[in-house]
Order: sequence, then structure tokens, then C-alpha cells
Amino acid sequence: MAVIAGAATVPSGTTGSYLFTVPPSSCKVTFYNLAAATVWVGTSTAVTTANGVQCHSLPTTFQTFAGSRGGTFYGTTGSTVSTSVATVQYLISTDQ
Repeated sequence: MAVIAGAATVPSGTTGSYLFTVPPSSCKVTFYNLAAATVWVGTSTAVTTANGVQCHSLPTTFQTFAGSRGGTFYGTTGSTVSTSVATVQYLISTDQ
């Protein structure tokens, strides 16, 4: 079993800021955002406020299973205001 923990900053006015990569196979992933700025998360560099999942202070958790290909997650604040910088915290636990 491995635990990967970290934080990724999402600058204002950017689309598709790299957040984290979920490895292939079985994993449990949790992520959240404690900043005042809202972050939208998705698996495409073209993530926007319209097609992303809102990441807020309540942790979002999902689990992948054996045979999963994994994936890379990206984020956007959806704002060009300079105070819209946010940090997404993440925790990935693998079953290996």
C-alpha cells in the first residue's frame, strides 16, 4: 500500500492546471479545497465551470478498482480575478 498526499495550486485565469494523477489499479482518492476561491475539477485540460466538478471544503472521495487505467486531474478557478488563487489538497491511497 502507498499513500500519496499533496497540494496543487490553481492560479486565477487558468484552464487546465495540473492537480494530480491517479495511478492505475485499485485506489481511494480524496480531494478538497479550503480556499475562498472555488475550483472546478475534471480529467481534461479544457475543464471549465460548466463541465467540471466543484471542489469545495467538504472532501470528495471516490474509489477505483482493479483494471482501472488511472487518470490525470486538472482544475480551474473560472475567474481572472488575481485573488482567485486556490490550493487543492489531495490524498491517494493504493491497495498495492
